[in-house]
Amino acid sequence: MKQAQIVHALFHRIFEIEFGWYNGHYHKNENGDWSRESYPIPVVEVKRFCDIEISFDKISVSTKMKRDAVLAYSFEKFAGYEFEAYGVEDYLADFYHAGQTVQEMKENIRACDEAEIGFSFTFPFDIEEKQIFEFVKLLRREGFYYESENIMIQDRTCRMIAENDIN
Repeated sequence: MKQAQIVHALFHRIFEIEFGWYNGHYHKNENGDWSRESYPIPVVEVKRFCDIEISFDKISVSTKMKRDAVLAYSFEKFAGYEFEAYGVEDYLADFYHAGQTVQEMKENIRACDEAEIGFSFTFPFDIEEKQIFEFVKLLRREGFYYESENIMIQDRTCRMIAENDIN
């Protein structure tokens, strides 16, 4: 149901979208360790800008930015948002999480070889769909982008996008 609401908020607007399901995603558990989940979650792909993942208790928006752009960016417009930054090639490499400063994030990124930095913004499950629409517009204005590399089984076409394995 939440997936349909988000699709409706974005559909026929300024974005091209696809929607489906991801399987084999990861999250951090209570101990801060990565844990693989082997059940599908609904996903809305906003072409060229982000993926919106709908979990049981939250909404996550995944996007990217070039390393050099991250190092030059102030992140002032994202001060009130909960997010994590991580490697795109090595997605288990944490560069930023709650409790760190943007300066610490930039120091971590300077020390890595990643060409792109991944970002995951977290929202409460009951966020209004219009707020998601406005957030995606903010990502676009601020130079974030996304090319999906995960497998998503699409509701309409039942085709797979990308090359990762399904487990």
